[in-house]
Amino acid sequence: MSKIGVFGGAFDPLHIGHLIIAERARKDFKLQKIIFIPTNIPPHKPPPLASALDRLELVKTAVQDKPYFKVSDMEIKRGGVSYWVDTLRELKKGYPKDEIFTLIGMDEALDFMNWKEPNEILKLSRFIIITRPSSMGVYPPPLNKNANFISLNLDISSTEIRARIKRGKSIKHLVPERVEAYIVEAYIKEKKLYKYGEV
Repeated sequence: MSKIGVFGGAFDPLHIGHLIIAERARKDFKLQKIIFIPTNIPPHKPPPLASALDRLELVKTAVQDKPYFKVSDMEIKRGGVSYWVDTLRELKKGYPKDEIFTLIGMDEALDFMNWKEPNEILKLSRFIIITRPSSMGVYPPPLNKNANFISLNLDISSTEIRARIKRGKSIKHLVPERVEAYIVEAYIKEKKLYKYGEV
C-alpha cells in the first residue's frame, strides 16, 4: 500500500510556499507522491482571478521537473463547484488500496465541518494540517483525530502575489522561476494575467 498526498486549492497563482509545504509533507510522512489538484470553482471562496486552465498550466509549469509531484485536472474536467468529497471518491477509484493524505492549511481546517459531507471525507482520507507554531490543536475534534501536523511559519500568500503583480512589483523568489516566466509571457501574449481586476 502506497501513501499518496493530495493538495487541492485555487493556486491563484501557485507560489513557493505551496512547494515547500508539499516537499515537507512528502519527506516527513514518507509519501510516494503528491498530486496537485487545481480547483475549478471553490465552494467557500470568491472565484479565482485566473482561469482554471491558466492556473492548471501554472502548476504544471512549476512541478514539471519533480517526478514525485503530479498534477491532476480532474476538478476542472468535472466542471462546476469543486467539492473535495467528490474528488476523493474519484481518487479512490484510481488508488483503491492506497492511503490518501489531504494537505490543508489552517483556514481550511477551521472551516472543515462546513465542507460537503465532512464525515464521508474522514472515511476517505487522512489529513496533514499545516499550522503555525502557536496554532496546534485548535481544529474540530473529528479532524484532529484523523490528522497529522506540520508546523511551518510561512508568510507567503497568493493574495499578496496578485497584489504585487497588479502594482507592477517583483514576485521574484515568491513563485517558482518558471511560474514567474509564464506570467510575463502571459503579458506578452496580452492575456493580462492578474494585471487587472480586484485582488
